[in-house]
Amino acid sequence: MNRILLLLLILIPSFVFGQLDRERELHKQILINLKKDLKENYYDPNLRGIDLEASIKEARDLVATAKSVEEMTDIVARVLIQFDDSHLGFIPPARTVSVDYGFDMQLYGDKVFITSVSDDSDAKKKGLRPGDQVYMFEGFIPTRKEFWLLKYHYVALAPQPKLVLIIIKPSGNKYKVEIEAKLIRESVFKPSTRDLMLQWENEFRERTHQQLYDQIPGLAIWKIPAFEFSDVKVDKMIDRVKKGNALILDLRGNSGGLVYSEKELVSAFFDRDVVICDVLSRKKKETEAVKGDGRKAFTGKMAVLVDSESASAAEVFARVIQLEGRGIVIGDQTSGKVMQSITYDHYFGIDDVIGYAFSITDADLIMKDGQRLEKVGVTPDERVLPSPLDLANARDPVLARAAEILGFQLSPEDAGKIFTKKK
Repeated sequence: MNRILLLLLILIPSFVFGQLDRERELHKQILINLKKDLKENYYDPNLRGIDLEASIKEARDLVATAKSVEEMTDIVARVLIQFDDSHLGFIPPARTVSVDYGFDMQLYGDKVFITSVSDDSDAKKKGLRPGDQVYMFEGFIPTRKEFWLLKYHYVALAPQPKLVLIIIKPSGNKYKVEIEAKLIRESVFKPSTRDLMLQWENEFRERTHQQLYDQIPGLAIWKIPAFEFSDVKVDKMIDRVKKGNALILDLRGNSGGLVYSEKELVSAFFDRDVVICDVLSRKKKETEAVKGDGRKAFTGKMAVLVDSESASAAEVFARVIQLEGRGIVIGDQTSGKVMQSITYDHYFGIDDVIGYAFSITDADLIMKDGQRLEKVGVTPDERVLPSPLDLANARDPVLARAAEILGFQLSPEDAGKIFTKKK
């Protein structure tokens, strides 16, 4: 998430029993559809040995006595969390109020740090700054294994009007801070289809906007935020990249995307055929591979940058580069979210229609070396992490080190100015 801003919205607690009762019926229906989607579409027909019937029954009983919408949503999510599958998840219904905590945080190594703070936020007023370590979040010490679950709970499932954090400043000083979230009431009027299309197009452009920096003679720095692009886009970018003899491909924060785009990008860097991975679905096993093209491929030196938020297709790409000896991977251990999934949408109601969805894993991925990346991630060839002071001063030692390895001079200060993160 580019900012801890809910696009999945919450409902202000209702004092009207009828409304809560309707929510109860909604979540019971959600459980019915969840059971159906899992049994019909999950890649493992044995459901990893989980007794789905018992899990759904227990969840229905808990929903029947739940005291809030957030509690019901959490109950549904827990049915899927027990599978310990990165691509299996519940996308809860949209609500009428969004919550903005006013800051970003990210895992670096085994610690979580603030990466940006909104100027008009309570977090800024309370002294939160980039480079601050989040030592404790709502009573939990965030770890690499559970950080995603912490964000999923407090951002998507049960957002809070206030958060209590224990912060460690770059100086080493530790203090407790209570941050008030900004509640944004959404319009009660449904947007037109045209308005929705414009909104989705703008969000898509922002999410997939690629940047290419080529001001250092002989070196191109290409930042790809998501694997959602066409072969035409890849060809155009490669034509620009080929003007130099070295490339830094920045996949930090890239959460993955389309298999098609992943294959197009792999083929752009090889003049020979390459096996990417085996795809194991419920019914078959297929080998995903690409054919090389010596006329189009960039064959110069390259480095790939990754971090804890590089996921899915980004991880597969980085591992292919390693396995084929094509370049060097630099940065942090990746997220280990490497499966393949399909989203199934559902709707509840007639007049006021409520939408929700499930991401259902339809295939497992096995790399060329016979290993899975799920729950493991990609270990970089060289581990380089920003320090708290680097984050506080917008320095980028990872990009600077990659440039140095490829034979170019770029200071961490200058590297930090190339791709400025939007707040």
